[in-house]
Amino acid sequence: MGVMDWLRPWRASDPGSTPATSWPVMDYLYDLTEGKSSEDLWREQPHLRTVIGFLTRNVAQLGLAAYRVQGDGTKKRITSGPLAAWLAQPNPDQTLYEFLESLVGDIALYDNAYVTVLMEERDGDMVPVTRTLRPIWVQAVAGMGPYGVKEYVVKYPEDERSVTIPEANVIHFHGWNPADARVGVPPIRALKANLAEQIHAVAFRDQLWQRGGRVGSYLTRPADAPDWEPAARTKFKREFSSAWSGDSGSKAGGVPLLEDGMELKRVGFAAREEQFVEATKLSLTQVAAAFYINPTMVGILDNANYSNVREFRRMLYGETLGPLLEQIGQRLTVRLLPMLDIPVNGRTVVTFDTESRTAGTFEEQVQVASTAVGGPVMTPNEFRARLGLPPVDGGDDLVKPLNITQPGDHDPIPADPDQTTDQDQPDESDDTAEDDPPDQDAPVSDNDKSGLEAVHKALEGNV
Repeated sequence: MGVMDWLRPWRASDPGSTPATSWPVMDYLYDLTEGKSSEDLWREQPHLRTVIGFLTRNVAQLGLAAYRVQGDGTKKRITSGPLAAWLAQPNPDQTLYEFLESLVGDIALYDNAYVTVLMEERDGDMVPVTRTLRPIWVQAVAGMGPYGVKEYVVKYPEDERSVTIPEANVIHFHGWNPADARVGVPPIRALKANLAEQIHAVAFRDQLWQRGGRVGSYLTRPADAPDWEPAARTKFKREFSSAWSGDSGSKAGGVPLLEDGMELKRVGFAAREEQFVEATKLSLTQVAAAFYINPTMVGILDNANYSNVREFRRMLYGETLGPLLEQIGQRLTVRLLPMLDIPVNGRTVVTFDTESRTAGTFEEQVQVASTAVGGPVMTPNEFRARLGLPPVDGGDDLVKPLNITQPGDHDPIPADPDQTTDQDQPDESDDTAEDDPPDQDAPVSDNDKSGLEAVHKALEGNV
């Protein structure tokens, strides 16, 4: 589809056409870099594709969820009704993952994303059907105001005629623009010089490999060496080539023995001298910075270690992806809920499930939870469910260790409160008080006498 295919269907001079503005097409032409469109750059520039793919994949894997906020502030997940049906399948052709991947990809590449919303009946309920509308399909807009438009003129691929979609059926996502509050500014504009440099660098490296000499080493003979006869020269070249070159060389990999002062000198292309590696790292770093991504997360591991990569991973769903997730969640909440006759009052929200990604590993969660509540936090059957095992009888109760008591209860819990041993029962016949001092006039028992005799013998032996 060429530029003129865009321009012809909606020219204001055509009979019966409505006044429209061409800024979507003009912006598309302005974004060209070295004659390449945004789609061409995504296909050909590996760093741009790496960063955008990082965003789309990590957001899409989170998945959306709808919650109803209770009066006490707790959230209950909505699992039935039209909103849950939409989350299960946004449209007949895409899963939720594919829909979010397409949406985030448009936001990342164009800083503009369009989603069409139509209502259809599904199992007796009116459920939204949402599809992403590629920004390059938007030819024009009509009814422009300072903060929005009233209609979008769209030309779908393989469709000869353009269609006009009301603003009420389009959800427009865009970033901040200092000059226009209606559209965003693609990050590619800020990366024009960097991407152009990479285009020329790749072309230069390709020319270097195609036209540069591919000589790994060469032989030299001193100026005062004996003259070579043509036959001897030809024989040396043939024998050296058969013995030391190629996969079938009889002495390949060994050390040649040179005569007449000859020297074997090495020559070749060195990427380090051309700083190709440094330029590649710089390009990836600059592209990642334009999308607010830490370069370590996309492969720049010069200063990476286990501890900071672990912290970067925790930051991923906060500082890195947090603003994007919040933008999408709030926009969908504000636009979809009224279509389902759900009031937008903060009681029903559509958001991403980031808690499972930021709460740490399962071991960390259990350790922190056990410390916080002072005891076990999972029943045996709950843990068996995590392992995919069936429940067992009596496994729905928390196992409480005997050395743990409730707050304020300082009495230990007996192992079997219904039974006590004879040793625990006091002997009523024993009237001897444990704290009474012994009688000094009482006779000494035989055991005590034997002990005294041993002491006397020991003293006599020392004397």
